[in-house]
Amino acid sequence: MLTINVPEKLTGRINELARRVCQTPEEYLIELIEERIEHDSDYDETAHLAKSETNRKHLDKAVRDIRAGKYEPHGLIDENDQLACS
Repeated sequence: MLTINVPEKLTGRINELARRVCQTPEEYLIELIEERIEHDSDYDETAHLAKSETNRKHLDKAVRDIRAGKYEPHGLIDENDQLACS
């Protein structure tokens, strides 16, 4: 078990955000940490793929396509939408 001391100035904000998504502050923080680890892993994977010339060309094309507007947009959750907590 790991104990984390959260600075006082963050506690209120964490509680507010957790309440919005129907989680305890602890659940919310664990989810944030998991997302960060996954995000960092994605960068590691991209760096690994970029070692290959063929993969690097595919990645470069994907970036060019995105910059040129050739992608399928997906909607995000509207921050104003309120979840009903049970």
